[in-house]
Amino acid sequence: MGITDAAARQAAADLGWTPVQARAFLEKQVPSAGRVVTSDQLPAPYKGRRSKTGRFLLIDGVLILPLAVDERDASGFAATGCVVLDAYLRANGRGKRHIDPFALTGAELVDQVRLTEHAVKRYQQRTDGPADPKAAEEQMRWVLGKDARAVRRRPRWTNSSNTADFFLIAGGNDGEEEFCLPISRQGGGAKPFEALTCLHRSMPLFELSSAELARRVAFSKEVLAAFDRVYPGEGSGEGSTASRFTEMIALHGRLERHPPSGHARHHGARFYVVAGPAFIPVAWKKNSQVPLLALGVESVRLPLRRRLLAWLRQRFALRVM
Repeated sequence: MGITDAAARQAAADLGWTPVQARAFLEKQVPSAGRVVTSDQLPAPYKGRRSKTGRFLLIDGVLILPLAVDERDASGFAATGCVVLDAYLRANGRGKRHIDPFALTGAELVDQVRLTEHAVKRYQQRTDGPADPKAAEEQMRWVLGKDARAVRRRPRWTNSSNTADFFLIAGGNDGEEEFCLPISRQGGGAKPFEALTCLHRSMPLFELSSAELARRVAFSKEVLAAFDRVYPGEGSGEGSTASRFTEMIALHGRLERHPPSGHARHHGARFYVVAGPAFIPVAWKKNSQVPLLALGVESVRLPLRRRLLAWLRQRFALRVM
């Protein structure tokens, strides 16, 4: 069975060793007495965990390894993470200390939380984080560490069914937070808490259809005037301009975290609505029923190759005439 770098790093964090030492420990442990089990066969309180195959290698009283199909050998498994059991840590003088999460904030709180592979993956997906898991975890800790705090009730904007002992929220003041991580006090390993997943407040916005997205965008008179300048003749008067603008988004709109290729970020914009030939930088008003406020409108700049082909077609057509 293969041992991934992620598994070695997690074992190292639990045991207080280097990744090289942890890898040697795992390679020694795995052939000894491990058995492959499903999530419901894990000992309490570890039942219900996730892995890419739904299977885990359990070494009773020592550790749990979530398993994926080994990329080098499709008939074998690879360990993608590691949870060293509390009993083993306590027996070796590395048991968890009792820590009150509600007495900690910021980086001090985040440092006591083990970020599971699943939580890091959801951070990557829901914030467009780095593709490399190690870089994503480092960025995640830095982002959460700015203002993380523990609360007993999940924010109203979340719709996850995860059960949790408490919740870590971050990314804004009370009522304005962006992140919510359901936390378990029984995570295993040297850290007393474990993040079960990572929720981001923008998730529902990126699930909207084009028509639903159009109803979530508000326009100022200045932006409507800019639309008329960029697309003259498309609207006549404030009402029809707003209708044409909304129709463009309803037909072609999608929400992006970054401006189209070749365009600089717009000051004050959190997201960008790309709608056919136009893109619209938008601010995010988290508690508003119409949460996206248009800050401007620009024409999408086509890639150089497409612009060159269009120019050649035009020149060719003119010569034929």
